[in-house]
Amino acid sequence: MKRTKTTSRRRFMQAATIAGVGSIFAPAVLADKSPNSKLNIAVIGVGGRGGGNIAELVKETNNSEKFFAFCDVNSYTLNKQADKYKVEHRYKDYRVLLDEKGKELDAVLIATLDHTHGIIACSAMNLGLHCYCEKPLANSVWEIRQMTNFAQQKKLCTQTGTQVRAWNGAHYYRAIELIRAGVIGEVSDIAEVHVWCRGTYVPKEEPVGSSAVPAELDYDLWLGPSPFRPFHHAWLSFSKYGFWHSGNGWVTGMGPHTIDLVWTALNLTPPSTIEVDGPEPHPLYNRDQQHIIWTHQYPNGKPLKVHWYDGNRKPEGIADDLIDVAPSAGVLFVGKNGSLQVHYGYHTLFPKQNFTDFQPPQPTYSPSVGHHRQWLEAIKLNKPELCECRFEYAGQYTEAIVVAATMHRVGVNKATWNPEKMTADSNEVNAYIKPTFREGWNFPTT
Repeated sequence: MKRTKTTSRRRFMQAATIAGVGSIFAPAVLADKSPNSKLNIAVIGVGGRGGGNIAELVKETNNSEKFFAFCDVNSYTLNKQADKYKVEHRYKDYRVLLDEKGKELDAVLIATLDHTHGIIACSAMNLGLHCYCEKPLANSVWEIRQMTNFAQQKKLCTQTGTQVRAWNGAHYYRAIELIRAGVIGEVSDIAEVHVWCRGTYVPKEEPVGSSAVPAELDYDLWLGPSPFRPFHHAWLSFSKYGFWHSGNGWVTGMGPHTIDLVWTALNLTPPSTIEVDGPEPHPLYNRDQQHIIWTHQYPNGKPLKVHWYDGNRKPEGIADDLIDVAPSAGVLFVGKNGSLQVHYGYHTLFPKQNFTDFQPPQPTYSPSVGHHRQWLEAIKLNKPELCECRFEYAGQYTEAIVVAATMHRVGVNKATWNPEKMTADSNEVNAYIKPTFREGWNFPTT
């Protein structure tokens, strides 16, 4: 069976053995360190997903690295986390952190709100720092492309926060192997994929007027490069990922976790057309009940349609024996010889009666060392290609997702997409390809 392009744990260890401890090297400050010494890591955004990332990193590495600095615009969250992990250097402003401590750092982990991902990541990578960034990489195509360019040109080790890759059970890995082994038909004969995820970031009530800014929050830093708007307590609610000024909705919040699997399994390139079916756009936030279709082309010219459904929408028109619509989320690959449904905790072949005695192929992916640890080991080996979800890869599907969210925002139902030129055949969509940044917020470019 054809092996995956992704480097397995076995190949990783072989690479480490061949390199030898004496020949392992890394750029920037790592060049002066032993490859077995602790990496100095700054975490920017230490609450919510930031706190989750910190805990996951500690667990995966047995606390082998050093949290050199924490940064958060919320002073209560910052001090609580810094006290818990005994972090000495504490900052509210990432710009001050990078200016004062950038030369002492090896890497940064970014888990702020989506609208500040791009500028923080590019500021760090501009200093030669390796970067882990929560999904989605950024809120606009232009920002995502800058992140990709920095990672590629500076040969940095980067990782996108799609941690499901490394979860116990390895259902994503097993699904990739089944697809590539042709179990449900040749890869190029898979004509459609359906992805659904129940949920919403739509606020429970319309945010009208303004609210008092909490004493512990530096609201100017929270806004970052975004244009000023009066504070409202809803900006800090679960809906924060759906407001246009700080996110792009459910498809960018949850889509990367599952779209990642589709792109890897089928080795996709950017789509040529995008279609969006959903409710009327809202000026403040992304609505749910979306059905999005990305149309890709295989190298042989055959089309592939990748469907996304959110809110309460689910795939329609699929034969009952080819899908289980009961789970609240899933990815369904439909092939000539059946279908494969997969999500975080399961993978199932349909029709079930056709696979009663099925023996799966031998695994080609070894057990993951952990999503964060993979990134850190790649840094120590100076091998960016060992990061499965590096920016150069994740940036492409994130761009396609962001374009779809933008189409909903401006009420465009269908558009062609030219990734080389970063343009659509819609002036309304193109107006949001690159955002306008507030004065005083410098976005580094390559």
